[in-house]
Amino acid sequence: MGAYFSLRGAGEWDQTVSESMEPSIWTNVSFTPMNRSQKMLLHRGGEVQFSFPEGIVQSGDIIALSDAVDMSLLIGFQESAGRLYSALLIHAPLPEQPHVYSRAVEEVILKAPTSQPAASKSPTKASTRSGGDEMFSGGSLAQLDSEAPPASSTDWPYALLYTVKEGVMVYFSSDYESCEQVVREIAEHEFKASSRESKDKCSEVKCVNFPAGRAPPPVGRVFHEMLGNELKREFAIRCEAQEQAGCTNCVVFCLRMLLGMKMSVRGHDIEAVCEGRRDLGPKVGKAAGDAWEQLFRRVRI
Repeated sequence: MGAYFSLRGAGEWDQTVSESMEPSIWTNVSFTPMNRSQKMLLHRGGEVQFSFPEGIVQSGDIIALSDAVDMSLLIGFQESAGRLYSALLIHAPLPEQPHVYSRAVEEVILKAPTSQPAASKSPTKASTRSGGDEMFSGGSLAQLDSEAPPASSTDWPYALLYTVKEGVMVYFSSDYESCEQVVREIAEHEFKASSRESKDKCSEVKCVNFPAGRAPPPVGRVFHEMLGNELKREFAIRCEAQEQAGCTNCVVFCLRMLLGMKMSVRGHDIEAVCEGRRDLGPKVGKAAGDAWEQLFRRVRI
């Protein structure tokens, strides 16, 4: 980024942002529903529910965020391309209060067909199967239908949220370095999708962590409301001011989530951190800080 702004002005960066590809699981963001052990996608247009005390629920998957979390912005600056990527990092520092990810597991039980006598047609008696099977009544059948599918639950100290065209990606990790690597991989996939060059540019992505502070509880309930509103919006790299309420992108998403938690990171905060990094410098800080501050004054939750 330092090299980029030493040769180009804010106008060229503005054009670069406008021409950026929309992050999508079909092109430049790695995701498959067959491998959801550490990540999931909250689908745009889908509904999210809050189930106490479990947490945020969509399609059988449950995210139970800790009520003791430190929130921060994890921003990746890509060298030479003039792009930035913003994700929301949620750290649960207390080992006894981690994030819990419960992934729905579908069970299919196969049974060999057996010959069975005709069921009783009496409306006053419960239907019974031969061979020692359990007796079912109308009430017990309804109860079985309402039961949630079995789930596989894991505990994590880190959760990283990144918004894409199809929804909000949630990554779970046991260390901070893995979260940085997620942001780098997103940048790498986008570069490969938008460039004919074969050179690996992942090493040029500089990650910066901007602490926002300890989030006030209840974290899960507020996130449920904010994510529900987020999934109703359309993804747009850029939009007009009058369209802002119905649009989102990775930077606007992080800004809204911080505002919803009564927290804030201002443009001068970003500028100061960048100035302290020799690999970024004041020009990067000025451009990124001004862009963030402009959105801070315009975006509402």
